[in-house]
Amino acid sequence: MKNILYASDLEKGSRVVLHAALEQAIQTNGKIFFLHVSDQFHRGQDEMMSGYEIKEAHDKHLEVLKKEISAYMKTRIHNFIVEELEASSFDENAIEVVVTFGDPAKKIVQVSKEIGAGMIVMGDRRVNALSRLFLGSTAQKVIHNAAIPVLIVPISNTVKSSKQGG
Repeated sequence: MKNILYASDLEKGSRVVLHAALEQAIQTNGKIFFLHVSDQFHRGQDEMMSGYEIKEAHDKHLEVLKKEISAYMKTRIHNFIVEELEASSFDENAIEVVVTFGDPAKKIVQVSKEIGAGMIVMGDRRVNALSRLFLGSTAQKVIHNAAIPVLIVPISNTVKSSKQGG
């Protein structure tokens, strides 16, 4: 398994999920694709934004956001590796940052196919099965739509006992 897709929401508690992804990469001598999907700024098929100038300005804004989020993610990765891993255990250059916009579950599955991932690693913050049943979750959608193994790391029980971030 050479490529591992690590999908992160960049929220507190996700450090434990990054650690799980890195463990998989170390075991398989694989590469991590650190994916963040933002659905807040996605224009999608919305035709309310008519006019070439508005669409062009929106697209430029998204590119700036991608660069800012990517730089932030790279800093977090570096800090995590320095704080948590032995110097020789993982090469920081074996992590590629990917930022995209849209529906998180759809984009995670799409990017996993594009990079030829052998596994998806992601966290799940849902407190209980009942909330998953009624509300659904990105993790549930990915599990049902991915053609590769998905490692779900529970976050809710680990946030209090582990370092924050990641």
